Amino acid sequence: MAVPVLKVNLAPPSNFWRTHHALLGWSALALGGLVLAGSLTFTWIAYRAAAQHGKLAGNLTAKTRAAADSQARILSELRNVDVARELPRWRLAERIYTERSLPWSRLTAELERSLVQDVRLRSVQRNRGSDQKVQLKIKGEARSREAEADFVESLLKNPFFEQVTLEREGERQGGGVDFDYTLAAASNPPPYRPLPMHGPPPKKTAPGNPAVPGKPAVPGKPAVPPYRGIAVPPPVAPPASRPNLPAPVGPGAAAPVQPAPRQPGTAAPGEGSGPPPSPLKRPPAPRLNPVSPGPPAQEAAP
Repeated sequence: MAVPVLKVNLAPPSNFWRTHHALLGWSALALGGLVLAGSLTFTWIAYRAAAQHGKLAGNLTAKTRAAADSQARILSELRNVDVARELPRWRLAERIYTERSLPWSRLTAELERSLVQDVRLRSVQRNRGSDQKVQLKIKGEARSREAEADFVESLLKNPFFEQVTLEREGERQGGGVDFDYTLAAASNPPPYRPLPMHGPPPKKTAPGNPAVPGKPAVPGKPAVPPYRGIAVPPPVAPPASRPNLPAPVGPGAAAPVQPAPRQPGTAAPGEGSGPPPSPLKRPPAPRLNPVSPGPPAQEAAP
């Protein structure tokens, strides 16, 4: 009897891992290296950020200590301040600050801009509110409630005033309304606009030539002030045909005409040809009769 043959395969069955175990092993090793490198990188970044935050915290701690020391020093100085002695200086500083921020000229100009017909202001007081804004307390009177309403509407339309508050209102015995208002000025007032001019505009004169009564002004020529009590005759200029006359003397006299200089060796016009001219006789100079300021004083007899 024959022995049966048993077919036994002791090799493990093939699978994906057994087939590609080398590739999968190197891939897993590379992936582990990448994970390790990433973790090291993130650890270094976190360590650097922690170091920067530590330095910032140290700087903040130093600044906090410096601020605390400064605050303690300021508190000690404030405790040593004599309020009774420094109060006038503080009030003066507040007054100067108020005057520079909103001077009285601007406040009165804006009130004048907002006034209407039949309304009169009796008193104006300026102070500062709890919010450090300039406030105006005005007291006035109006002939009717319509005039008061127009005044309030004009104040509300003015951008210089931020708020209008009614404090008191009452009827007058002779007719009309008495009122008290508190006007809060704007923190950033608008630029100033000039008020309209009332009446005719002033007359303009030429510069350097003021107008003189009785004499028209000449542009570009200074005016001659009039003499008081003395009549000045007009200056007489010598004619062109009589150059030998003396030049007039007095205010407003023309400058004498000087003859043109001659070159040496040259003859004047009309010389060197023909008979010599006959000598001219000098005519008498005109006599002026000045007006004397008054009769001379008589001498006392010895």
